Amino acid sequence: MVPIRDERGQALVIVVLVLGIAAVALVGLRAAQERIVTAAREQRAGEAAVEAAAASLADAYVADAAAARARGSPRSTADVWRVVADPRVIEAARSAAADAARANLAGLRGSPHRAAFAAPECSRP
Repeated sequence: MVPIRDERGQALVIVVLVLGIAAVALVGLRAAQERIVTAAREQRAGEAAVEAAAASLADAYVADAAAARARGSPRSTADVWRVVADPRVIEAARSAAADAARANLAGLRGSPHRAAFAAPECSRP
């Protein structure tokens, strides 16, 4: 019998070990990439839903202001709090948000989202 003094078998073990580590790393990177892409998609869908709800509220505000002008009301603007508190307006905004989320293949799970545009005039103290 020949004593084991050459390195032929050891190199094979090292190559298999390195390939195994590379495979695990690739699977981990792929899973991380999928989570990142999914989170970005959900964020964009949430922003679209917020913007759809905001557009619905704006439509209701403009319609109320136009109706006030048609009635000859002396007010130059609509009563924002009354318009926003109207259950029909709230439901229309919620429905618009749900439709946008559904169109973007996302669900509304109660995660907070903000519109992608800046509107500091809407958040005055």
